[in-house]
Amino acid sequence: MKRPRSTLFLAWLGLLAALAAASSFTPVQAATPVQAARAPAAAVPAGEEVTALTAGAAHTCAMFGGKTMRCWGDNQYGELGNGLNAPSPKPVEVKGLASAPTTTLSRAVHNCSLLGDGTVQCWGMNKYGQLGDGTLTNSNRPITVKALTGKVRLLTVGGDHACVTYENDTTWCWGQNKYGELGNGELTTGSKVPVEVKGLPSPPAQLVSSVWNTCGVLKDGSTWCWGHNEEGELGNGTKSLGSPKPVKVKGLPSTPVRLTAGNYHICALEKDGSTWCWGEGKYGQLGTGSTKFSLVPRPVVGLERNPTQLVAGGYHTCAVFADNTMWCWGQNNFGQLGNGTTKNASKPVQVRNFRLNPMFVVGGGLHTCVAYRDSSIDCWGLNAAGQLGNGTMKPLNPTPGSVVGLAAAPAHHGVHPAAANSDAKDDSDDDGLSTGTLTGIGLAGLAVVVFLAFLATRRRPN
Repeated sequence: MKRPRSTLFLAWLGLLAALAAASSFTPVQAATPVQAARAPAAAVPAGEEVTALTAGAAHTCAMFGGKTMRCWGDNQYGELGNGLNAPSPKPVEVKGLASAPTTTLSRAVHNCSLLGDGTVQCWGMNKYGQLGDGTLTNSNRPITVKALTGKVRLLTVGGDHACVTYENDTTWCWGQNKYGELGNGELTTGSKVPVEVKGLPSPPAQLVSSVWNTCGVLKDGSTWCWGHNEEGELGNGTKSLGSPKPVKVKGLPSTPVRLTAGNYHICALEKDGSTWCWGEGKYGQLGTGSTKFSLVPRPVVGLERNPTQLVAGGYHTCAVFADNTMWCWGQNNFGQLGNGTTKNASKPVQVRNFRLNPMFVVGGGLHTCVAYRDSSIDCWGLNAAGQLGNGTMKPLNPTPGSVVGLAAAPAHHGVHPAAANSDAKDDSDDDGLSTGTLTGIGLAGLAVVVFLAFLATRRRPN
């Protein structure tokens, strides 16, 4: 039996109306955004100011008021330090720190804090003795590193090891040593107590660690690394399993002002303001415009000089500038570059919705976080364990979102106009679909589906 013509006519009219509405949809965001006027920032309560920030493989920690530490995210090995082993998508307080830390660092699933008295406490995974307490037992509360023989002035934390430099300028490491991470001239399973690094020609002024290696800028101005080198992380022009003794990095134009390390790559900010990276480049994390590894430092292309901050995540790198913009490059499958896409970038792309007055920026395994001057914190990227701190475990967030449960309100900030519309200037190879376009396409698709469903329900046997 045929359907009445009037019914078909009404259905087609409905479809055309829906398509017209979809094609005329306009995004709420203006084409040329301007910074909105905002009320003056309310004072952050005493003790709630963010004074430090760090991130591990799938968790994040922040220091408040210089004395209270809170962490959020994965907690399988006790890396949140709250005495439990359940993950938390909201900040929880670390329990058991002997005193206020001056530095807290993480690279994977354990953390270490340098305390004001020069001692060190660690917590989390201890499979390789990386907590330094002489055991292989994980700890969900901070425990003191044993056998330290002096007051510590520098601390660095790798994936399964940690290193310190004493005030007497000797450097010691503990934990896994399969690739020579401990720098004591031996390749062993590891050490549960600190052993001395041998072969540094000058005391370190800076120390950073990737998953399985450590690099230092020395007081004589040279840069040296030891440990894993299968991706060229040592920067000396070779590729090998690793080096149990420090080797000199070749090709840096000057003494680095700052070093930062990802999982298998290292980057340096030079005195002339240029940025150089070496090691693994599979995801574009070296910023050279390619996805090849590099055995020696290479300059990052397309990046302005003189970033105020330079940080590396697991497989990505980010730089912050004095104009309140942030640019990232490398792996982006979970949105850790913050540009609203999930495409990798071998050249810097601008972070969207980056707010004014950043204070601290950190790169986690597959996420990124920034703390602002008003002590609010934004995170983006992978969130499967709650490491973004937004109160959920939704898989990912490709643009910055606020950590919940903090005293500071994110509305205290304006959004940098360029960052708010960074997709308009982004020269990366993403598909360029805006939220408005996607919504329009979605409405059109919905109209077609509704129309087809209508016809199906009206179909009758002949």
